[in-house]
Amino acid sequence: MANTRRAVRRTLRWAVSGCAAAALVGTSIASAAADPTPVVPSAAQVAAAQAAAASAATQASVIDAELAAARATLQDQQERAGAAAEEYNRTVEELDEAIAQSTEATTKALAAAVAADEATLALSRYAAEVFQSGGGLGQLDVFFGAGGPGLTLERAAGLEAVGEERARVMREATEARHLATMLQQAATEAQERQQRAADAARRARDIAQRDNDAAAAAAASVATRQEQALAQLATLRNTSVELERQRQEGLAAIEAARIAEEARRKAAEEAARKAAEEAAARKAAEEAAARKAAEEAARKRAEEDAKKAASSPTTAPKTSTSSTTKPTTSPTSSPSPSTPVGPAPAPKAGVDAVIAFARAQLGEPYVWASAGPDSWDCSGLTMMAWAQAGVKLSHYTGSQYKQTARVPVDELKPGDLVFFGPSVAGIHHVGLFIGNGQMIHAPYTGTVVKISTIWRKDLIPYGGRP
Repeated sequence: MANTRRAVRRTLRWAVSGCAAAALVGTSIASAAADPTPVVPSAAQVAAAQAAAASAATQASVIDAELAAARATLQDQQERAGAAAEEYNRTVEELDEAIAQSTEATTKALAAAVAADEATLALSRYAAEVFQSGGGLGQLDVFFGAGGPGLTLERAAGLEAVGEERARVMREATEARHLATMLQQAATEAQERQQRAADAARRARDIAQRDNDAAAAAAASVATRQEQALAQLATLRNTSVELERQRQEGLAAIEAARIAEEARRKAAEEAARKAAEEAAARKAAEEAAARKAAEEAARKRAEEDAKKAASSPTTAPKTSTSSTTKPTTSPTSSPSPSTPVGPAPAPKAGVDAVIAFARAQLGEPYVWASAGPDSWDCSGLTMMAWAQAGVKLSHYTGSQYKQTARVPVDELKPGDLVFFGPSVAGIHHVGLFIGNGQMIHAPYTGTVVKISTIWRKDLIPYGGRP
């Protein structure tokens, strides 16, 4: 009986549930049939939605501009840090030169002092010999007296008592002391220059450290702000942080392409200007050569006419119309300009080793004032790369520019150096050209040795060929 009652209750529950479900379905269908028109937002709702979209777009534009400005500011900071690092390299180079000059001057001064002491000793011995032989010291007193050696030669010249040998000994001693004094003064001045160079190097080191620390801090700050901004943009545009990151990279690439195109245009203009100057110089030289040839030909004809007139004085010389006619000259036979712009020398042997060395450093960190083996600054990398071909370059961009032959950027060959800065006097970066508009370089604090385009707004239009 109990089982039967449970079965009946179960059957009743299923029936009730089924009826309820059917009722719900029917109600839904009826409701849908009873409301055929869609819901249309009001004008106020549309305006509010448009305002919200416009506000989001405005905020996104503001953030885009902020990120672009942050990138530009960071780049300026990094360039200042690189310039400060190269300025330090310059002061170190000057300090090394000052130390070498000071060492050389001190060595010469010491040698001169020893020679002066020896000359004075020789003079003393000579005086002793004269005294022991019964002769008076005579005018030797002037050397040891208050007047000193400076007046010795003048006084000795007028004293008949001073013999030739005595005068020679006195002269040598005087000259030795005079030379020692001069060289000691030069050594003192060289030591002072060394001290000034050392002070300048310390100041430049402190500035470089400060600017590179500031660049590193700025890079960290920009990176943090960028992540925050990307999250904001993703929310405003209803995208993802990764998509916004890709979008910002695309915007940066577009700006880099614009800068590269501007750099190419300036390089092309510079190349055209140089070609026009060289063509004008060639034309001027050809015209000058033609005038000189015409003048020389006229002079020779005049000399020949004078000779003929002298040999036959009774016969009047016939007037030749050709004597007043300027000779024609072929431009192809004229000499080259007197001050031509000489072509750059061919690349030196060993360029493959130079580039291979630079490639082997890819990924190693930039450290200002470093020249390896595991970290680099820009001029340290190019210096050591070219050392693989036996070429000695200084650890300073300005000196590397002076130590290399000028090459227009449109004529660069792999292994050439490319320079960057507001002007030649302000060069603060260098890279190693590897072809196809690319270079290997150590950019700035916080980055590594990498391959980049040479087309930057601060590209100097002439590279350098070691």
